[in-house]
Amino acid sequence: MSVRVLSERLNDGEISPFQCGQFIEFLCDLVPGMYSEMVYDNSFEGLLPYKREFIRQKDFREEPWYPSGAVHRGEYKLDSENPFNGKVSLRIEALSNGSCTLGISQDGMYLRRGQTYLFSCFLRQEGMSGPVIVSLVGNSKSCAQQRLTNVKDRWGKFTARLIPVSSCENATLRIQFQSPRTLWIDKVSLMPKDNVGGWRRDVVRAVRALRPSIIRFGGSTVESYEWMEGIGDPDLRVPFTTVWGGLEPNNVGLEEFVEFCRTVGSEPLICVRYTDKTPQDAANQVEYFNGPVNTPFGRRRAAKGHPKMYGIKYWQIGNEVEGPQYERDLPAFCEAMRNVDPKIRLLSSYPTRELIRNAGAYLDYVCPHQYGCDNLELVEDHIQRISRDLKEFVPKRKVKIAVTEWNTTGGDWGLGRNSLWTLENALLCARYHNVIQRHCDIVEIAIRSNLTNSFCSGIIQTRRGNLFKTPTYYVQQLYSHHSGLWPLRIESKIPSDRLDISVSISGSGRKVHLLAVNTSLEEIPVKFDFSIFNGIRDKIDIWTVIDTESKGERDAVNNLEDPQRIRTIKSRIAVKIPFEYMFEPLTVNALECQLTKAVREIFRRIV
Repeated sequence: MSVRVLSERLNDGEISPFQCGQFIEFLCDLVPGMYSEMVYDNSFEGLLPYKREFIRQKDFREEPWYPSGAVHRGEYKLDSENPFNGKVSLRIEALSNGSCTLGISQDGMYLRRGQTYLFSCFLRQEGMSGPVIVSLVGNSKSCAQQRLTNVKDRWGKFTARLIPVSSCENATLRIQFQSPRTLWIDKVSLMPKDNVGGWRRDVVRAVRALRPSIIRFGGSTVESYEWMEGIGDPDLRVPFTTVWGGLEPNNVGLEEFVEFCRTVGSEPLICVRYTDKTPQDAANQVEYFNGPVNTPFGRRRAAKGHPKMYGIKYWQIGNEVEGPQYERDLPAFCEAMRNVDPKIRLLSSYPTRELIRNAGAYLDYVCPHQYGCDNLELVEDHIQRISRDLKEFVPKRKVKIAVTEWNTTGGDWGLGRNSLWTLENALLCARYHNVIQRHCDIVEIAIRSNLTNSFCSGIIQTRRGNLFKTPTYYVQQLYSHHSGLWPLRIESKIPSDRLDISVSISGSGRKVHLLAVNTSLEEIPVKFDFSIFNGIRDKIDIWTVIDTESKGERDAVNNLEDPQRIRTIKSRIAVKIPFEYMFEPLTVNALECQLTKAVREIFRRIV
């Protein structure tokens, strides 16, 4: 079998790094799993069940608070009178005049010996004279302890540094005091000191290595989310429930999201709420992030400690909304937001024909969601249909497609969710990347759902103290690192459902990038005709996402016990033109060919 690379661009588009975008939303343990906060239910609002499940008996669950010490001598009550945060605080009253120890505990703390952990909480008391003791207990013994003194009859914040003398995977945080009298506790926090702006260091490292050029903040919760309640002092933010169930602690708001994007080197994309909101509401949100300090919302931002404008460029109006009312309202939203900042780029929700007809002239992108991307014929038909509508209704405006959510499935729950962890899912996602590379003249942004956890869909799976990367993580890393700029035409008779190939050349003209997905259980030898590149260098660098156990299992996965079974292997081979390469079964491959200076000059004229 042979593949001939032609000296002809596939289209007049460019493969954007935004095709390797990622997605964050308030969905169960997605955001908390990325954040370094170790305490659950830190405001005592109560843990709520999720509305979705994978393996019900084993699904992740937050750890609850429970009474500890001489519990028979105390009364534990959620007190709605004068809480510091939220609807209630925890009230512990000693029922005995004799000396005893009362308190609360939470298990599941992952501790490393010598690591510094920053503790904080809000306390008030009645009739107490002694200290409050905060401790970490692991392996049946105390491994760190601090005294909190001078607790008053009004709320005050107390902090401590805890440095465990031993490591433990399931330690207990305890907050205790000696009776008699009463103690109120609220807004408890425990975080490792080495967090990165509040985010887990291992998560930041994994996302940086992934190199997503754009990350979207959106999802179903957006249409009920009050973003103003998630800015400013985190101690004053109240937890909230989401459409997915569970209690979101509200440690992360839009400002933390933007800072995370900047930390990992990505462009933030913010999806603003449409439901029950007005164009002025959307404009106020843009002004908060992009307005100077002499504007009303710019002044609010400065008052909360950030006078410098964030300069958010990409804004999507509404998440998964459509219909006549939205189609009529969208132009007014666009105008109001652009009046605040004319430089922003605006994205729609679902791109119906009527939406493109009514609002296409105001938009930079229209945004389908493509779940079921394993059906590539349907995906391409959808892209081409939107492209035709754009040419019909806004022929003079270069409106592009931004697929702001995609995956092989979005709504399959229960045991079927396991497919998202597999090598097969990674192969299907790689083929989707090839499709959008071939349509890069119209598809500029593609954002896979989700970045972490999310009942298997997250390409990074976090647990307390560690994480693992799914096979799809390594595939997306391959495309973010090894895609060229201009797609090239090829001649091939190999069925794409056996070997799916995308070829491109870098913007500098120095490299040809070949991305190939072997979805079959057989080795596929291919002879490549690069005769247009007579000046190709004699060594080719290769990166292969492969099952290192080579068992031919489409359902092979990574997990905490074997986190790198499926990973990227780098190699280099010596070649002559033409050259032959053997593609291993069930692999995704990136081949990079260096071009000589003479060939680069020829090709520069072609492109």
